[in-house]
Amino acid sequence: MSDSSVAIVTGGAQGLGAAICIELLKKGYRVCIADIQESTAKQFAKEQQLTYGKENVMVVSCDVTKQTDYARLFDETLAAFHRVDVLVNNAGILTEVELQKMLDINLLGPIIGCQTALQYMGKSNGGNGGVVINTASIAGFLPFPEIPVYVASKHGVVGLTRSCGLPFHFKKDEVIFTALCPSFSDTRLLDTANKTLDPQLDFSKRPNLLSPEYVAKGAMKLLEDKINGSTLVVTHDGYLYVEIQEKLKNLTL
Repeated sequence: MSDSSVAIVTGGAQGLGAAICIELLKKGYRVCIADIQESTAKQFAKEQQLTYGKENVMVVSCDVTKQTDYARLFDETLAAFHRVDVLVNNAGILTEVELQKMLDINLLGPIIGCQTALQYMGKSNGGNGGVVINTASIAGFLPFPEIPVYVASKHGVVGLTRSCGLPFHFKKDEVIFTALCPSFSDTRLLDTANKTLDPQLDFSKRPNLLSPEYVAKGAMKLLEDKINGSTLVVTHDGYLYVEIQEKLKNLTL
């Protein structure tokens, strides 16, 4: 039985999630591809199994807005791989029409994911610790007038990551929380967004779209650096950790 590290990636069947899965497999991780689009996930898994072996890639159907699905995701991964070291909360959508759906997936999903990670990976609950990567966005720091609710959801993910990444949690559970905050990337997320936003916006035509592969390397940097509560911004200029301003850190609440 292999004892190599295990990663779960939600929204892992395509786009950035798929690119992260491939980077993890290259680095020797066993990977669970978690996605609500099960047929797409199975096809992607089949392709990766040809390269990395059937024993190193699995699929679990998962609706990230449901606590029961997240628990089952961990249960099935542990049953197959006997450990979980990394959770990438990557599932997300971009729409300013289906607001409840977007907030449920983009914000509630990572909240449930972080709580479930502590439950299964936290040392206080018998786990071995590990790393959680929440996929946020540069929109977690900057305002975009065309997509205010999406911006709100990603600001929430940044706040969630920084709060979970405080010593209060780490002392008990030794789970490191981080956030990946890329600029706009060339994925199907933008195609979907263009169907619901003002046609004049057309995010897919923005200059300097990042490739999923480039952004995925940012996720690997987070895994290598293991800085608790960190938020890594990814742009064409490179990878930059953005910290809370010192003046804000020193405020008395």
